[in-house]
Amino acid sequence: MNKWRNPTRRLCAVAMPFALLLLSGCGSSDALPDLESQRLDLSVKASDKVNPDNQKKAAPIEIRVYELKNDAAFTTADYWSLHDNDKSVLTDDLVRRDSFILRPGEEKKLRRPLNAQTTAIGVLAGYRNLAKSVWRVTYTIPEAPGKAWYSNFIPGKGKVQLDAELEQSAIVITERDK
Repeated sequence: MNKWRNPTRRLCAVAMPFALLLLSGCGSSDALPDLESQRLDLSVKASDKVNPDNQKKAAPIEIRVYELKNDAAFTTADYWSLHDNDKSVLTDDLVRRDSFILRPGEEKKLRRPLNAQTTAIGVLAGYRNLAKSVWRVTYTIPEAPGKAWYSNFIPGKGKVQLDAELEQSAIVITERDK
């Protein structure tokens, strides 16, 4: 007689893996909580009137996007120190830097995993008239949620979705609706 014809054995063979899967989420440890990894989804868009010259004609603009462990040095440094010596000014707070130039009306998207140590995003824009511009902004990354037992099967909400608008003489960062 075939051992799988018995309904009790079939039920046990099917139910046992599910029971083990459920119980594996009940384990406890003294280790630090496992945080859900976060992803950055940043859209940087230059307006049609960005960085005007004396005749009000828009011009390309240099942009830098920083991942920072702490934003204190970034928010207190002057533009030229950051532009020329960002690695020495930001020292251990610098996690990653992206640098690019946008023409008026152009857009660039940055999509990548965030480093676990990143607590802030800094954006620096090389406006022609720095004295009359908002050339630096920061965005504090919300703390990552704890990793749920089911997060390997169902994607979580660990996405930081931002829009950075480069207006005529200012940077504006807003959270995108999820």
